[in-house]
Amino acid sequence: MAPKVEVRDISECRKELFIELPTEEVRAELESVYSELARRLTIPGFRPGRVPLSVARQRFKREAREELQRRLIPRLLEYALSVHRWRLAAGPEISDFAVSETEPLRMRATVEIFPQIEVRAYRGLRAVKRVRPVTEQEIQQVLERLRQAHAVLVPVESRPVEIGDHVTLLVTAEEMDAQGKSLRRVLEREELTLELTPEQVNEDPFAREIVGLVAGQAKTFSLPADSGKTIRYTVSVAEVRRKEVPELDDEFAQTVSQRAETLEELRELIRRELERRHAEEAEAALREQLLDRLLQEHRFEVPSTVVERLARERLQRLAHALAASEEAPALDWEQIARRRVEEAARDVRAMLILDRIAEQEGIEVSDAEVEAEIARWAAQRQMSVSDLRSRLTKEGGLDTIRNEIRRRKALEVVVANAEVETEVAPPAEEERE
Repeated sequence: MAPKVEVRDISECRKELFIELPTEEVRAELESVYSELARRLTIPGFRPGRVPLSVARQRFKREAREELQRRLIPRLLEYALSVHRWRLAAGPEISDFAVSETEPLRMRATVEIFPQIEVRAYRGLRAVKRVRPVTEQEIQQVLERLRQAHAVLVPVESRPVEIGDHVTLLVTAEEMDAQGKSLRRVLEREELTLELTPEQVNEDPFAREIVGLVAGQAKTFSLPADSGKTIRYTVSVAEVRRKEVPELDDEFAQTVSQRAETLEELRELIRRELERRHAEEAEAALREQLLDRLLQEHRFEVPSTVVERLARERLQRLAHALAASEEAPALDWEQIARRRVEEAARDVRAMLILDRIAEQEGIEVSDAEVEAEIARWAAQRQMSVSDLRSRLTKEGGLDTIRNEIRRRKALEVVVANAEVETEVAPPAEEERE
């Protein structure tokens, strides 16, 4: 006889289940449990595996109840979920489990489920793809970055230090009291190299003191420290170098690219690469636009436990990244946490929508596609494919990869069937300045 299941809707995703198992089923389960305990447990005066059932019922009531819970709770929950075609998101929270040989078993549990959704009208969505054209200014910016990357530092001996120079110093520093007495030595002829950019000289009084010195010259000066004390520096200029960037000519083009013989050919290569990047950006923006449309048209509750877990994982990754950085900024963690929860709720809704589209479209992911994705991840992480596959298998990450590919293919169906109008986007902000 099947269990009896009653449901109280707490919300779209949170349900309270009242499950009742008939008395005869309970007796049969308890008989099986006691028989197993009688074979497995040892009682003085009885040979192992020869404990009578009557003795087992007297001595092992607590153990029998615990074993019955371990056996029945998963089965009863699985049955209740299957009856309603629910997929468990979190739980269960068992608030009542009453068992007796003379009465039906009664259990009360609270679970969170994924909502049952139907995704409608995901074909034929209207969208605008904005493609940003490549400008001459953008090409010039790339060329300038290449020039800076191929710059060389040339020694300077015949003039004082200027803004823009790279200066190597030997620095001695002492902490001083109000009367000018040395308290302790902070640095002892430590080598320090500074790039005297305009920003550095403007913001750093130490850098300003270096401008005007010449190679081989020493200087002593004092500056206030954050501690409120004064630091007296003695610096000696060991070397002054000036950055020299190459000329934009055919020789430079041949230096930076094996596919360019002339500067014009290099410019054309840069143009094509920028066009490719702009096209990828436009495609990514189009996918986000269509996903936003799906989210706007399909509003439903998502399991709070799943959202909170995802938000917590992202906060932990952010905290670890900041802990590893040398200069962690002061952040409003309460505001960041709220934003992460909002983002996680949106992403969970998006995943459920794409999962449903994949189901409706019959989308499958082959083992070859999973292997290709593992290889791509391994290349990004500079790991061997076998090591990454082993790690993912141990951590249960292979299903995550398969689900991500499946969702990506579902979104590709939406994009491929969208009514897309292409228009020219304005230049990026930095290009208009």
